[in-house]
Parts: sequence; C-alpha cells; structure tokens
Amino acid sequence: MKTKPPFKSLLKLENFPGFSQKDLTHLEKYYHQQLHQHEAPEKRVGWKTIESQRVRFEALTWVAPMKKAKILDVGCGLGAYWGYLKEQEVPVKYTGIDLFPNVIREAKKLYPDARFEARNLLVHPYPARSFDYSFLSGVFNVKVQDNWTYMRAMLKQVLKQTKKAVAFNALNADSGLKESNRFLVTPKEIVTFGRSLGVKRAHLLDHYHHLDLTVFLYR
Repeated sequence: MKTKPPFKSLLKLENFPGFSQKDLTHLEKYYHQQLHQHEAPEKRVGWKTIESQRVRFEALTWVAPMKKAKILDVGCGLGAYWGYLKEQEVPVKYTGIDLFPNVIREAKKLYPDARFEARNLLVHPYPARSFDYSFLSGVFNVKVQDNWTYMRAMLKQVLKQTKKAVAFNALNADSGLKESNRFLVTPKEIVTFGRSLGVKRAHLLDHYHHLDLTVFLYR
C-alpha cells in the first residue's frame, strides 16, 4: 500500500528566527488543514468561535481612534478584522498580509474590496513608517522553539513600519489554560518585554477575555 509523503514546508527556516524545522512544518500543515477541514471562517484560521475572535478585535481597536488611518493587519488570515472594521463603520485604509498564499486567495474572495498580500515582513518589509497602526492577532499563540526570539524579531520589524502604535495579543498564563502547544505569558512578562522594544509607552489591556492579553506599543 502506498503512503502519502510527509507534508513538506514551503517556508524557509532561515526566515523564521526562534523556529525549528519541525515548528515551521507543523505551522504550515496546521493552517493548510484548518483551511480545508472547516467551513466557518473563524475556524478555518484556528479560532474556536466567532465570539472569541471578535472580542479580540474589539480589544485591539481600543489602541486609538483610527478614522482614515492607514493600517496593517499582520497574520490577517481570511481578513476578518477588515470585516469587523467595516461592520463597526471604522473607515481605514487597510492592508492585510499573511504567510500563506492559499489563505490570501480565500481572503480576496471574501473581501474583494480590501488589499491583501502574501508576505513575510522579516524578508520583505515595507518602507519605514508606511502605516499609522499595525495589528497582530493570534500570531504568537503557537508554541515554537523560542517564542520570545520570534516575537522580538517580528515586533521590531513591525514597529519600523508603523508611525503611531502597534497592537498585539498573547495568551494569558494566569488563565489556567493547559494546552502544551500554546505559548503563554504572564501580564508582567509581556509588559516588560514590550517596554524592552524601545517604545515610548507599553500599555497592557486585560480582563476583556480570560485567556487573552493585549499590549499597545506606542511609538
């Protein structure tokens, strides 16, 4: 009996600081499977419910008034944050990027009026200060060999391309979550880390969801 060959990652390890090859292959395989095994948009990109996705979008949006701002959605998935902003009637100039071309193709089908690109910012950054605000939702939730190294590299790159503030979230270690494949941080750890990135101010937002923490990094 013939067996299927193991999933082969199309991403290059040298472009993902803090990852092992196993981490990288697993990440690509996971999102490939999610996209093809589910119909609900939120589950196709790894969220359990639409409510858990939306409450995080709401928290991220508290970073500042964004009317007519130019924003970057890093790890945009199927573009649900753009859909949320439209629903809330927040007029922005939106760009969504994701690592996976197949995800971006689906995002374009769902939201043909938005700008989406398959792009790794660590390899192909935008010009400095191209966006007013940048957002990363769920990007750091999966446990890899060295999450802190990856987070630092990504956030420093995103900060370079952002004029005003970067907002990102992480899973709260104080929540009691027991999933070995998830990366968890304490509130103190994540605020200390944010301040180490050379920003003027790092602000922690919590108590909006028992599993989650959001940090605003103001330039």
